[in-house]
Amino acid sequence: MRDVQVLCVDDQQSLLDLTETFLDRESDRISVLTATTADEALDVLAEADVDCVVSDYDLERRTGLAFLKTVREDHADVPFVLFTGKGSEAVAADAISAGVTDYLQKGGREQYALLANRVENAVDAARAERELERTREKTAQLHEHAADIAGASSRDAVVDAALSAADDILEFHVYGLYEATDDRFEPLGAASYEPDSLPALDDGVLGKTYQRGESFHIDDVARTDDAAPDQTSFRSAVSVPVGDDVVFQAIAAEPNAFTAPDLELTELLATHVEQAFERLDREREYERTTEQLQAILDNTTAIVYIKDREGRYELANERFREVVDVDDGELVGRTDWELQDDEFAKAVRANDRRAMEEERAIEVEEDAYRDGERRTYYSVKVPLFDDDGDPKGVCGISSDITELKERELELEQERNRLDEFASVVAHDLRGPLSVAEGYRELLAADLDDPRLDEIAEAHARMTELIDDVLSLAREGDHDVDAHDVSIAGVAESAQSAVDLPERVTVEVDDDGVVSADPSRLRRVFENCFRNAVDHGASTSRIRVDVTDDGFAIADDGDGLPVDARDDLFEYGVSDGDGTGIGLAVVREIVQAHGWSVECAESADGGARFEFTTAEPPRPPATLSN
Repeated sequence: MRDVQVLCVDDQQSLLDLTETFLDRESDRISVLTATTADEALDVLAEADVDCVVSDYDLERRTGLAFLKTVREDHADVPFVLFTGKGSEAVAADAISAGVTDYLQKGGREQYALLANRVENAVDAARAERELERTREKTAQLHEHAADIAGASSRDAVVDAALSAADDILEFHVYGLYEATDDRFEPLGAASYEPDSLPALDDGVLGKTYQRGESFHIDDVARTDDAAPDQTSFRSAVSVPVGDDVVFQAIAAEPNAFTAPDLELTELLATHVEQAFERLDREREYERTTEQLQAILDNTTAIVYIKDREGRYELANERFREVVDVDDGELVGRTDWELQDDEFAKAVRANDRRAMEEERAIEVEEDAYRDGERRTYYSVKVPLFDDDGDPKGVCGISSDITELKERELELEQERNRLDEFASVVAHDLRGPLSVAEGYRELLAADLDDPRLDEIAEAHARMTELIDDVLSLAREGDHDVDAHDVSIAGVAESAQSAVDLPERVTVEVDDDGVVSADPSRLRRVFENCFRNAVDHGASTSRIRVDVTDDGFAIADDGDGLPVDARDDLFEYGVSDGDGTGIGLAVVREIVQAHGWSVECAESADGGARFEFTTAEPPRPPATLSN
């Protein structure tokens, strides 16, 4: 297909015919128009689409350079080649000064081949320059439209602005934005072209663009396998992905309707649209998050606030405003000295400074007078930083724990009274019990009566009961003096303290280190060992295992009913004739350490007590001397 149309001008018809013949032979791209005068040539230029002018130097009534000057008045960008038999350095210099595109002397066939090559190069260069200038202009225009796209307040507005740009700037005639739905594409915006049947997500160029996430520039669908489903719909297309779910596509009924710059401009437009969609998504997410955060702040019972570096309030939730009894507008800009007594304000301010100086969150208890009553608050204070990473204030969350503190005090007093009471009772019981046991021993020396053995067992049971009551009272103290303790070592120590029958063996095959109060942990093992013997007549083996999250004590005795396991650690609960206190003491010690304990069936059918510690046991090598 010949795509370069040349106007040859020469006042000698024979030379024109020769030039036309040679150009036709030398190039399959060039078609030739001719004129014998400058005026005739100007008429041809006015009526035909001429890509290049080839002119002789000597024309009737004017020179080729004078003709060039006239051409440039209305056709400034058309390449002009001076092809003349009159060659000299003076003519060449004049031609260059006049602004000809090229200068060439007439000659043999080789000169016509050179002329054809020079014409094609000149036309291609002119077209490239025009296309570059067109792209520059359209890019500038597109950037102006980008402001409308970027400033659009809704997704529909972004679509409308993008389609308007496609129409005004890219000069596309059939185009659209298409969004992938469950199984098909849906056109976005009223200006998007809507085909008779909407394509599926894997059909044609549109589907390939969506599936692959890459752009397509198709000059002729008849020669492109990817466009097979579209060959009856259009001949050429540009198709560009917009994010993950939208595609922009322009189509044309004729082949080669779109250029490489068209694709580049379309991709630039798609980038602006994608960025606008992402901005709107971020804004919607920010609005949702802000609404949720505001709902949390306004409905929480905790006090939430933000202060600047000087301690002035910048924000406070509704609960805080209720507590201090001020409106939002009255609170912002004020300090703690304006809201409460100096003593409390000074302590609060010191905590604010500490959080900023240490650049970390801190947890503190703070006091304040509210409605004439002293209140205690548990506060978490987090430093806030500016763009340079310097502390610029604090965010605080405070919860009123006054009732909790009062309850703790009451429990402490109750615990102390219980401990004192238990000690008095134990002392008062041990005295008469010792007297009774003394007389029993005297009687035993004089009498051989089996009933004295029963009295001895009753005395032993009373002694055990006194010890258990004291342990239960004292284990309520949750202050734990924790050290690194060997599980195997504690098990061995507890075994030596418990009078186990000869039939019972204790196995400890592994070891681990936990952080615990050694004496209280030994009490756990002692009580569990006693429980295995007292409530498992067939018990012959007790096994201590170190687990991934703690340790376990298991026996091969009679086991426990499933429905009895949940209440086993409650005070007074026993599956036999025990006091029902031993395992309650175990629970108290475990809870004091922040651990948990559960009862299950052992591998041998007996009872298994599984202890989950606050941290997994460590290898014995970590135990400090």
